[in-house]
Amino acid sequence: MRFGGNQTGKIIGTETIGNSSISINNVWLVDGLRHNLLSISQFCDNGYDVMFEMNNCTVINKDNQSIIFKGKRRNNVYKINFSELTDQMVLCLLSMSDKKWLWRRRLGHANWRLISKLSKLQLVRGLPDIDYRSDALCGACQKGKIVKTSFKSKDIVSTSRPLELLHIDLFGPVSIASLYGSNYGFVIIDDYSRWSWVKFLKSKDDSYDVFSKFCIQVQSEKELKILKVRSDHGGEFENEPFEIFCEKHGIVHEFSSPRTPQENGVVERKNRSLQEMTRTMIHENNLPKSFWAEALNTACYVQNRIYIRPMLNKTTYELFKCRKPNISYFHQFGCTCYILNNKVYLKKFDAKAQKGIFLGYSERSKAYRLYNSETHCVEESMHVKIDDKEPGSKTPEQDESITGQKSLMITQNLIRL
Repeated sequence: MRFGGNQTGKIIGTETIGNSSISINNVWLVDGLRHNLLSISQFCDNGYDVMFEMNNCTVINKDNQSIIFKGKRRNNVYKINFSELTDQMVLCLLSMSDKKWLWRRRLGHANWRLISKLSKLQLVRGLPDIDYRSDALCGACQKGKIVKTSFKSKDIVSTSRPLELLHIDLFGPVSIASLYGSNYGFVIIDDYSRWSWVKFLKSKDDSYDVFSKFCIQVQSEKELKILKVRSDHGGEFENEPFEIFCEKHGIVHEFSSPRTPQENGVVERKNRSLQEMTRTMIHENNLPKSFWAEALNTACYVQNRIYIRPMLNKTTYELFKCRKPNISYFHQFGCTCYILNNKVYLKKFDAKAQKGIFLGYSERSKAYRLYNSETHCVEESMHVKIDDKEPGSKTPEQDESITGQKSLMITQNLIRL
């Protein structure tokens, strides 16, 4: 059978639709045809009159002049809604395909798999034994049952070198400002190596300035060009200065679909893992929440050296720096440290060290970041002694043994008394 546009369909069967009183003979079952087409000439050959008007067409029985059914005009096509034939008392014209749709409506639009199982296993009575399967889309089901599209993880590495694609996102505002007054975190991730950078902002308006300086710096450092940047539709990214900067430097700015954070999942997952590690380190040592930026910076530093890139089986550091990372100098965040006091003049018997809190590692030098408990300032120094065992380093087993020792000492003192 040939249609308009030189499309063809194979006729796989011929049947009569209807009953002894009303029927259509020589109906073709065409493979791949998704619509029921009625031949006007065939109606006329079987004793019916078809009358076309501006808004509808009517099929009339020549013998008794009774109306068989009516079709309504949609644009330039006259359509018959078979679901309305029930009201017109002409169920005999329903094909087997239409009958299964009728039963699906009767069963409250239950899914085809359930209806097919009921019919196949004969778990109910009165359900016709027909093939309950269809690839057609039901508009009512989409309005009532539609769900979000699933996002499968990729099994390939879509980039071949660092800085080919950067994922960027902004989180905040954080309710408590950091030690330096920041309320936002700007996270940048390299797609190939998954190396991460975190920049801390006092306002969203600083996003452009921070990003533009970062791009110039990292391209000079790696001697590579940034090709693409991917972000959501946040106003801090979708603005004129951002677009002008990308066009000037030949950077393609890609966006995830609106209200679809899954498409920007690389940086969204990194945000979550960084925040969870930060939260854990702060609460383990009972530090003030204003230390969140220092903890987040340390979490990013650590993850860059221990995160294993899926499918490549190498650490982020090795992929970005081309050598394996050394983590022998790592220390526990929040532990006690003693900082050499070489900034002020000391008298003979003044303390040479000041007590502080270990906060992390410097990005610009081989120094530690420390919070000086006496000056209440964050400083960087190599002249420091770090005590990893204080505080929060005792295991539950050690805590139990210490509690037992204390109780034993108290008992011994009571006996002595």
